[in-house]
Amino acid sequence: MLNGTISARMGRFMVDAARRAGMPPERLERLPGLENAVLADEFVRVPTSAALVLWEEIVAGHATPGAGLHAAGMAPLGSFGVWDYLFTTGSTLAESLSSAGGYITVIGDPQAERISVADDGRLLTVSHTTGPAGADVVAAIEQFVAVLVTRRATEALRRPVAPVHAAFRHRAPVRASALAELAELLGTRSLEFGAPANSVTFLADDAHAPLPHVQPGLHQVLRDHAELSIAAAKPVLTWHAVFRTALEAALRDTDLSLAAVAHRMGTTPRTLQRRLGEHGTTWRDEVQSAREQLALELLRDGNLPLRTVAARTGFSDARALRRAMHRWQGAPPADIRRTLATPA
Repeated sequence: MLNGTISARMGRFMVDAARRAGMPPERLERLPGLENAVLADEFVRVPTSAALVLWEEIVAGHATPGAGLHAAGMAPLGSFGVWDYLFTTGSTLAESLSSAGGYITVIGDPQAERISVADDGRLLTVSHTTGPAGADVVAAIEQFVAVLVTRRATEALRRPVAPVHAAFRHRAPVRASALAELAELLGTRSLEFGAPANSVTFLADDAHAPLPHVQPGLHQVLRDHAELSIAAAKPVLTWHAVFRTALEAALRDTDLSLAAVAHRMGTTPRTLQRRLGEHGTTWRDEVQSAREQLALELLRDGNLPLRTVAARTGFSDARALRRAMHRWQGAPPADIRRTLATPA
């Protein structure tokens, strides 16, 4: 059920990276499933399709092909929660890398992102695959993962660790400066492009060295937590749920119109009305429901004047709000407010 989604934590990271790359706020607001209220829930899974749009913005915001490298530089240890700490709590780097690869679903799309570890006793190779996207986005993601894995290896061993070889499926950067930056961040000049698979390869001496300051039992606790996080993850946002989020955001921004909500969702008013019909509802019914829920929420705050509640819910004045509350709840706002304020 998690296919086609990434974690809210990864979503927050991507939104921040896109903002720093110069993504226009109005374009960000139109992406469904990335609202602050959605991303604040650690167990929500947001659409991978929206994350790919963010990657496009990150790539477009950098003058060089090193967008993935810049993104990796924005991800200190702990950025990705329990998944990050799986890197640093195993008895060895090999165990930590295997755990992190096995639990990539904690942050990534299980349909698109996979990490595997192969150990022949002499070399340990971490391979990575990503899903379909534009060539520049794929290159950015591949470089991001390679640098992130190398950085986490260094943080786990608490000393510089560099792969002896790194391979990428994408073509080599045209600019020599981009190639030099990648080599510097990975700590190796043994780079291969157009390879069958993406990978970073470490020496066994590094892979099997005991991690310093390991606390017995902690790694298993984190693995258990990763399992629970996956089990507790909320289903993919349905189209209707995404619509309701966009509608509520438009209502709170006092920009409630069919055209405005369609624009937020990256579609047309005609298509939006057709999709609502397919879900057995109408624009008018959805607006009334959203207004009612927001009005009830605002009425819980006994300090807000009725005229303010009316204005925030899209009514011309308090009288129009009273008529609507009678129609929805069968009682005036004052009675409803007293009921909401009464402890259950």
